Amino acid sequence: MVFSYEHYMNLLFHLDNSKETVPPEIAKRIISNAIAPVITVTSTPLFDKHIQETYKVDSLYMLLRFFGGCVSDRDQANEAKVGQHEHEVYDASDSTDSIPKNKNLEVPNLSKKGSRSRSNSLFQRDSTQSQYIRFTRPLGDLIETRDANDMLFNYHSLEVFLDNYLKLVAANTDEMVPHNLLKKSIYHSFFSLAISSTNNLSPYETFNHPILSLIALDISNGEVYEDARDLLVNFKNLNHNTENFPIFMNTNEMLPVFLLCYNDDSQEEFEKCQALAKKLKKQLFVESILLALWKDSFIYDENSVIQLHQPVMSSLEEILFFLQAPTQTTLSLALINSIYDMLDYLVYDLMIPFMKRKVSFWEETILQPRKSLFNGAKFFKKFMNKNPVNGNHQHNSLTRDSQGNEYFASSSSEFLMRKLADWSMMLSDFKTAYSTYESLMDDLDAFPKYLASCIEWCAVSLLMGAQSIVTVKMIKNDINPLIERALATYENCSQIQRGKGKESNSLDVTEPVRSYETRCMILASELFLSLSDTWTSTPYAIQYLETILDECKLGPCSQIMVWERLSDCYNLRVDPRIKHRVGAMKKDAKDTEDLRGEHKYSTDHFTDEDILSEGLTRRRKAAFFRLIAAKKWAEQKQWRQVSWCLKDIESTYSEIEFLHGNGLILSKLKNQLNLKDVDSAPRPSEKNLTRTSVSFIG
Repeated sequence: MVFSYEHYMNLLFHLDNSKETVPPEIAKRIISNAIAPVITVTSTPLFDKHIQETYKVDSLYMLLRFFGGCVSDRDQANEAKVGQHEHEVYDASDSTDSIPKNKNLEVPNLSKKGSRSRSNSLFQRDSTQSQYIRFTRPLGDLIETRDANDMLFNYHSLEVFLDNYLKLVAANTDEMVPHNLLKKSIYHSFFSLAISSTNNLSPYETFNHPILSLIALDISNGEVYEDARDLLVNFKNLNHNTENFPIFMNTNEMLPVFLLCYNDDSQEEFEKCQALAKKLKKQLFVESILLALWKDSFIYDENSVIQLHQPVMSSLEEILFFLQAPTQTTLSLALINSIYDMLDYLVYDLMIPFMKRKVSFWEETILQPRKSLFNGAKFFKKFMNKNPVNGNHQHNSLTRDSQGNEYFASSSSEFLMRKLADWSMMLSDFKTAYSTYESLMDDLDAFPKYLASCIEWCAVSLLMGAQSIVTVKMIKNDINPLIERALATYENCSQIQRGKGKESNSLDVTEPVRSYETRCMILASELFLSLSDTWTSTPYAIQYLETILDECKLGPCSQIMVWERLSDCYNLRVDPRIKHRVGAMKKDAKDTEDLRGEHKYSTDHFTDEDILSEGLTRRRKAAFFRLIAAKKWAEQKQWRQVSWCLKDIESTYSEIEFLHGNGLILSKLKNQLNLKDVDSAPRPSEKNLTRTSVSFIG
């Protein structure tokens, strides 16, 4: 089985891969997944009941959410165990002729589109060129549950998740499990949740705004054209029929697509679907996709059943819900591949072309005119603009909603510009995204919340690939100043909110802004660590991680994760001179071995001693931060984490005798680990916890 992105992010359930290395550009891949296009799934109660009776899943959305992530990876199909229908699991080397032909869907020729490579290997594909998707609930449900305070994520929910997940780690591992990769996987899971919130509809950015609406019909239950028309009309009229519908959203900017599901054992149903698809296209001008969701072999073939894992990218609230009530969802391998075939067509033939058309239209109508001579010159603006540009005029460009909040309307040029930049990020067109963010910043000076998010993602686009090479000069003069400006703007927003809070006597009014500020710093730190020149970039990551510890209201477990990440940062601090010197020493030693014909002269002791003696690394400081983390883990009774931290620093402190004296922190932690209370150890009921039998405390 190929080591995939999904396996790394869920490494606890794939411990056979625990000796692998951290996948390259993992931070960029997580970010690409976090900002992936969102697809809403709408189905009728009758359809959902049919799904529940057949597959023991509450709704079609609950079924499709398992298939979010990288479309080309087909990671759920890769959950098939070795030896279990191994010939059915697709590999990147397979030809397109080996793909089962499914009469319910015309799958485009994959060989003509390089982006459809089905390799699930992290080491063979540029992470920024993979296409990701996320599924979410119907738009009406998202609107009704929207948080009015515009918070990105909840600190408490993040802490609850982390605390319970670490208990799961302790219950499913022992002292002999290789932990280096597992600890990094845990941190990146924490990182992914800190930067994503699938269910949040932010007015300041559009990453979580649905792009495509999948409207499903169950042909097996007799749903016909009239049902499809009613569902479409209801979707189109949500703007008018939904109370408190956000003014920064518009259903006309979303692509509706019908999903016609039927029983593949019935030729009659298949013909009905074909006829209905033609009618919907002709009369409602909406594309349809056919999916054989029911078939006797899907239900009764127990030899090819695969247990589905939860998607990598979900909101905190969603993950906590499933952790508190874990269920085992299984599907046949044939059905899984049919769903992936449907998603291939949905994404590559419908969604991406739709997004590119909209981006091109916005570029021609909004972005290009702004780059003209007259638009950029203040001298000409003075004479051509009838209304003077002042604070009052800029303030009036905001629209007040029914609850008294002021936002840019969905049709405003500022918001469309922001959507153009965000959609470009989703399509991995980082150059267009950067230029758009940069152009938009001047127009948002009077709107700090909008400005802060715009500056933040302007910096992120640079680090993600807007420039092919990120130089030291670029980091110092362009990228880091952008991040500092974004943080300063967020701080300004906090002060404004704090002033409003005093007037209304409300508490924690700055917390929503702080959640965005935390995301900005953790995004910046991970992207800096992903750069090749770690000696130059790591200090910036350290700076922002330390600021998170000082200023952000993270819970104790979340703070310790940051402490450990600081330790990782200092481990990466290796002076470039070391690499050249060690490389030369290795070459000299190898030449000596070749001449003497023996392997007497190992280079390992040369490397370690040379590096430590020169003082051109920060390994001892890394060990110190790891020791602090171990102490804090002990306070939280997370003994497995304590044990792993002590193992990490053992080699560094082994030759320093005075640190092992009685009464010092290192010896105290070792004694605590050996003599920990019975109440602190996993309860008997917890020792045999599995992936699907864990009971979490919310």
